[in-house]
Amino acid sequence: MSFFKDFQDEVADDNESVNSEIAQDAAETDEPEEAVNAELVSMLKSEDIFEKKADTQPAQTPSEEKKLSDIDFTKKDKDSVTVITKGTTINGSIISDCSLDVMGTINGDIECLGKLTISGTVVGSSMASEIFVNTERLEGNLSSEGTVKIGLGTVVVGDVTGNSAVIAGAVKGQIDINGPVVIDSTAIIKGNVKAKSIQMNNGAVLEGFCSLTSYASLDIDNVFE
Repeated sequence: MSFFKDFQDEVADDNESVNSEIAQDAAETDEPEEAVNAELVSMLKSEDIFEKKADTQPAQTPSEEKKLSDIDFTKKDKDSVTVITKGTTINGSIISDCSLDVMGTINGDIECLGKLTISGTVVGSSMASEIFVNTERLEGNLSSEGTVKIGLGTVVVGDVTGNSAVIAGAVKGQIDINGPVVIDSTAIIKGNVKAKSIQMNNGAVLEGFCSLTSYASLDIDNVFE
């Protein structure tokens, strides 16, 4: 009997020892988890993590914000061409930011920032950086910042102004060019021509006066005094 009792006591001691170790291990494993939870709670209480993320991106000042009013929508594209096709009639003035090719009919003034090419019918004054007229008849003044070209067989009834001109057609009006003028052999001009230089080919007809003194630096009156 004493043998079995001693055996039972030994088993009980072993169980107690095992339970004690398990409890100790559980206490050790719970302690870090509680510490981690306490640290997270402390962080949430002391700092707003979402606010901290938002602060990582600097706020834009009103001067740095892109506004529609800051975008330039007025840029001019002179390389693009607007075409008024044959058979189209426009009653009214036209203002174009690009080049213009008129093959139809326009009853009104034309203002073009690019090159203006007229092969249709225009009744009105035309203004452009360059003008090329190759039509039967045009009634209106031509004003160019650059060259004015009037093709063979074209009749222009109006004044012509520009920085240079090449005339192969007929013009009835005053011609005022701040540069060279070439009057081809087929040209017919009824009006005064004022320019910096004039080249008049054999066969051209001119009824009017030619003046080369307006754009010259020389004072003719002082020469003969």
